[in-house]
Amino acid sequence: MFATNINRSAMTAFGVAACALLLTAGAAVSQSAAPPAAAGAPSEASIVEALKSKGATRGVANNPDTALIAALKQKSTRGIAISPEERGKLADAVKDLPDQDMEILFELNSAEISPKARPNIDALGRALQNAQLKGSSFLLAGHTDASGSSKLNQTLSERRAQTVRQLLIDEFKLTNEQFIAVGYGPERLKDSKNPFASENRRVQVVNLGE
Repeated sequence: MFATNINRSAMTAFGVAACALLLTAGAAVSQSAAPPAAAGAPSEASIVEALKSKGATRGVANNPDTALIAALKQKSTRGIAISPEERGKLADAVKDLPDQDMEILFELNSAEISPKARPNIDALGRALQNAQLKGSSFLLAGHTDASGSSKLNQTLSERRAQTVRQLLIDEFKLTNEQFIAVGYGPERLKDSKNPFASENRRVQVVNLGE
């Protein structure tokens, strides 16, 4: 019996030591370079590459809709609602600008970001801090699936875009003036064949240039 107790004590001590070793190793990893993206999540490098302006021009500089984008940036920064007509014009104005079709998943009928989206959020935040995107501003376009009423979905998509913008400002030290946050409701489904699919609940990012 005494020998058994000694063996059990030894095993317990070994387990505690092993646990402490794992925790220490985890802490060391968290303080090192940014971890690789989770499976299926875009990496910081791939987001930067997608959002970099192509060719000699920089984003919106030579865009004929420069005035529209500048006006909507001011409205969004000041918290003024963007009209349905303006939303449509904005979508047309940015269709040829550098963009990243990434997914920021949300809980159903909520502006709360899903825990599954955290790798994407972290990669996006680090990418927008990257020196290669310095001085750029971005469109954050919120989308919903097709469940529920169009009016409620429109409001929800706007809240989702605002949620992502505020998180990027709070956690990654970006500025309010860098973003246009706008909602499209279910108007522009990513998976039109499955209008209720979770991937339709997302926020897309477009580089608007300087």
